[in-house]
Amino acid sequence: MNRRTLAAGGAAVSLLAAVTAAVWLGRPATPDAEPAAVTVPVQRTTLTSELRLNGRLGHGPLIPVGGTTGTVTGLPRVGDVVGVGARVYEVDGRPVVLLRGKRPFWRELSTGSATGPDVRQLEQNLADLGFGGGFDVDERFTPATARAVRAWQRSIGAKPTGRVRPGDVVTVDAGDIRIARVDARLGEVDAAAPVSYTATAVRVTATLTPAQARELAAGTAVEVVLPDGTRVASTIAAIDPGGEPTGTDGETTPATATVDLPDQKVVADIGLPAVQVRVAKAERARALVVPVTALLATADGGYAVEVVRDGVVERIPVEVGLVADARAEVSTVASGDGPEPLREGDAVVIAS
Repeated sequence: MNRRTLAAGGAAVSLLAAVTAAVWLGRPATPDAEPAAVTVPVQRTTLTSELRLNGRLGHGPLIPVGGTTGTVTGLPRVGDVVGVGARVYEVDGRPVVLLRGKRPFWRELSTGSATGPDVRQLEQNLADLGFGGGFDVDERFTPATARAVRAWQRSIGAKPTGRVRPGDVVTVDAGDIRIARVDARLGEVDAAAPVSYTATAVRVTATLTPAQARELAAGTAVEVVLPDGTRVASTIAAIDPGGEPTGTDGETTPATATVDLPDQKVVADIGLPAVQVRVAKAERARALVVPVTALLATADGGYAVEVVRDGVVERIPVEVGLVADARAEVSTVASGDGPEPLREGDAVVIAS
């Protein structure tokens, strides 16, 4: 009989596809046959089937910000981290300051301005920066709001006018930002987007197939394996299904998973290399495990393993469970007059 083994894919791509078949020509084993040259012990361990994704460390997407009416007189450097309330760049000698919010400032805000959510956004920023003692955070720009604006303007070295113009601030839906690219130059007039930013934290971006993008979801626990073998417990922050036009010959963006790294210290000094993202798909605790190369295909469509006991090779029928990482979960097929059940520590013959 030919020996038939199972080869488990080290990078499983779904719960249903983890194993492919391969044939190794060998001799049939009998109780009187000489023991095979290569044996390994049966292990009792936790077996985990994993989806393995190729990822890369980075700071996330590049987002342009700002826009000037005037001459650029000051710029940040790539890599600078700018906090809410701090200067992003400078126009006509005055600072353009970072504020937090989803709504861009589109009009001048001052005493007498009509109520609106942009007023609430400004007041919330003033309160967060420590200038909110004299007003309620609402949609009304009151004299108390103007006093808070003047106090804030003095603190950043701007002229204390008590009003805020669209060009005085830039808004981002984030906290601190990292300057990733500077597109304007000093002396440039009416720069469209002087700088582009990313998140400050290092994250992992992994490319997905469409099927993987449908299968995975934000909040899924994963393990990131760094180049030095360090394993970092993480979660998927977002799934981008892709499919957006790239503007190049009908190509579209790929599906991706963004993975947060809660412990930023482990990636602080390693640059931005490639990493591996592992997603647990199934798990068996305290399973009897053998290499897939120890499995023999039997005439009845099942499987068996050869075990060396007291110098004698015994063939033991087994049922195969979870297969992952070139290993298989096995259990002895019940038989009243068969050999003793497979045990932890038994020496099983593998194909060499």
